[in-house]
This record gives sequence, structure tokens and C-alpha cells, in this order.
Amino acid sequence: MFLWTDWLVLGLAALSLGGLVVGAERLPRARRYEAAARRLVHATVCLFVAATPWLFSGPGPVGLLATAFVGINGVAWGNGWWRRLHAPRPASWGTVAVPLAVLPALGATWGLSGERVLLFQTAFLVLALADPLAAWVGERVDTRQWVGAATWGGTATFFVLAWGLVGGALMAGGVSGGRAVAGGAAVALVAAVAEAISTHGSDNLFIVLAVILTLSPVQGGEGGVGVLWAGVAAGAGVAAIAGAWGLLTRRGAGAAGLFAAALVSLGGPAWIVPGLVFFGLSNALSFLPHPSEPTASPRRTLRQVLANGGVAWALLGLWSVLLPDAALARTLCYVGFGGALAAAAADTWATELGVRWARRPWSLRTFRLVDPGTSGAVSVIGTLAGAAGAGTVAASAVLTGGHAAATGGWMLAGGVLGMSVDSAVGATIQGHYRTDADAPWTDRPAPDAEQIRGLRIVDNDVVNLVGTVVGAG
Repeated sequence: MFLWTDWLVLGLAALSLGGLVVGAERLPRARRYEAAARRLVHATVCLFVAATPWLFSGPGPVGLLATAFVGINGVAWGNGWWRRLHAPRPASWGTVAVPLAVLPALGATWGLSGERVLLFQTAFLVLALADPLAAWVGERVDTRQWVGAATWGGTATFFVLAWGLVGGALMAGGVSGGRAVAGGAAVALVAAVAEAISTHGSDNLFIVLAVILTLSPVQGGEGGVGVLWAGVAAGAGVAAIAGAWGLLTRRGAGAAGLFAAALVSLGGPAWIVPGLVFFGLSNALSFLPHPSEPTASPRRTLRQVLANGGVAWALLGLWSVLLPDAALARTLCYVGFGGALAAAAADTWATELGVRWARRPWSLRTFRLVDPGTSGAVSVIGTLAGAAGAGTVAASAVLTGGHAAATGGWMLAGGVLGMSVDSAVGATIQGHYRTDADAPWTDRPAPDAEQIRGLRIVDNDVVNLVGTVVGAG
């Protein structure tokens, strides 16, 4: 039930935020004014969100307001409205990501426990102040880029300011000075990496999630800071290895490092071991000799990392914020985590080993023999290899202890089913192209390529994402 004061504040908030947008739109037409307007609106909205626990009686009104603005901002961005806010970065959906971030943040904090309100407020305080200042420094002071559009000066500014904000918030919440300083540094470092590797305004979502998830161990107990720093160290090691061995791009290595950090600091051995088995064995297969490609495989990108590991990562995050008495939900999160990784492993093993040693596979669309590596094609060796890949993840989950053999059976079944759906989607709705009538079909669109069938939006990363969703489900 909403109190009458909630409705009053809701109305005033909607009018104020709408007036802020209208005022920004009336600024002179100049790039510096447009960038300033965007940052002013961003900071004001995030500060308002951080203050909502003091303005509303519960999280319900805040969720309602956020949902409304996700829709309004989405329509405005899609139709090119609000030019002052969208012109500086027309490809960015950051204005949608801010209210969108409120929804999972509420569910993970205020919506579950009043003791977690500090996490909610701190995350949006960092997003309100550290993010726009870092962008300004990156554009005006230090333009040396180190990953994508992120600059050294901008990332350093974000880290320092986020460190101060998080450490100060922890001390205000009763955490001792030493733990607040150490924990704040770890949280700020994770959030800074998340901000640097994010693209198209998605940092407005991922900064909030990074702060909330990494703050949880610090607030949870005396050992939380040590566990968090162990995760940061493990993530740095994974990122360094992936980059040095040419496995991932810089953004991809950053994402893999954050995933590894989450496995250690949030999950523990039962989550770490399947993650290591998936990452280690799947990447080791790329070093096997290839019959037709003597050169090294291209580095996997951020998008590919998220397509293969994003579902498992999300389930780990959900598991970590659920209350301990939600035993069934937490168990389902773990089984889904294993199923998602098993599906990703199955697809990787089937592709890597099937292309190398299987004869010509069959297309699931035409049931004819096609060239190795064709999307939506299957072979006996590839299928058996995929089942083996799923089995490695399932077996590693069982061998960590504390999980019944039936749990591993479900993970294995999820992996095989996810691989099967992956192949079916690749054969039917994935986009395929060719440069001329005699050229072979490919699932990678070139500038001069003609689309033959499927949907352009469905590429190999989308197909892999569908497979992991099915494996988790």
C-alpha cells in the first residue's frame, strides 16, 4: 500500500524530472551545452534516486517511477527526441539504463531488507558523481585511451572519487575505518573496470550492479574485505592471462576478470571450480591444430564473453543477494548456473572438435552435407564432443561436494539441450550472407554482402546467448 505522501512525492518527482528535461532542451545549440545538459540531468536524477529512501515509505513507489521512465526514455531515445540529451552520444542508451538500473538495484537491496538500503544509496551516489566527472576529465584533461573510449585520466578520476564515496558511506554505516578504506578501494576498482569496458551507455547499469554486488561481502562480515580482495586478485590474474595469451580483447579480458572476481568473492569453491573448468578447457581447445586455419584464432570480444557467460554470471549475482532462508531459489540459481556453463561448454567443444576432426556435417535446415563450421550443422563427433564438454562442467560441480549427483545430471541435460537449441536456432533464424552468387554462405555480414536468410539481429553471439538461457532454464 502506498501512503498519500508517496503519491504526493511521486507527482512532484515526475513534474520535476520532466521540467529538468524540458529545461535542458532549451539550452543553446552547442556541443558543450549538450554535453553539460546530459551530465547535469544524469547527476540530478541519480542523486534523487539515492535520496528516495528518505522520501518514500517503501521501494514500491520508486519501482513504479523507474518503470514509467524506462518506457518514456526508451520511446524518446528510439524516436530521436530530446536532442540535447541524446545528440552528444546518439548510439548510447544511457538515458534508459539509469531508470532500468533502479529495478534490479531495488530488488537486490531495499526490496529484500532495510539493512541493504546503504548499498542502494551508495551505488547511485557513485553513478551520480564519479561517472560524469570521469567523462569530463577524459574529454578535457587526459584523452589517452586504454580500452575503448575509456581514458587513463577518466578511469583514475572515477576510481579515486568512487573510493572516497564508498569508503565514506561505509564509515557512515558503522563500518570501521580500516575495513571501510580497504573495502572501498576494492569496490571502486571493480566499478572502475566495469565503467571502462561498458559500451553504449550500459555503464549506467553495470556500475550500479558492480557497486551493490561488491559491497555485499564488505557489509556481510569481518572476513568480507579479505574475500573481496582475493576475488580482485583472481580476476586480475585471469584478465592478465587472457590478454597475454591472446585469448580475449581488452574489453573481453576485463569482463572475464570481473566474472572470475565474482566467482571468488561471491560464490566460493562450488562456483569457482565449474567456472575454471569451463574457461580453462574451452580456451585450451583453441590451441589445438586446425586443418584449414594455420593462423591463431581471433581474440574473443566482450560481446562473446557475455553471450557465453552472462547468464551464469547473472545467476551467481542473484544467488548472492538472496536471503539465506530462500533455500530453493538459491539451489535453482546454482543448477541454472551449471546448466548455462554446460551449454556454453558443449557448444564450444562441439565447434572446436567437430571442425577439426569430423567429416562434413549435416545441416539441420536442409539435412544435406555442408562445410565444417557451418552454423546449424551437426556431426556425430561434434555432438559427442559437446556432450563431453557439458559433462566436464557438470562433473566438476558434483565433485566440489555438497551437491547431489542428480544436480549434475540436470546440468548435463541442460548443457546438451542448450547445445541442441543453439544448433537449431543457427540453422533457422540466424542471419546468413554471401558476397556473390558463387561465394559460400557466412554468418558474418560484410559491408557488400547480401542477406540470404534469417534475421540480421540474430548473429552467432545471440545464438550462443539463447543456448545458455535454455541450458539454465
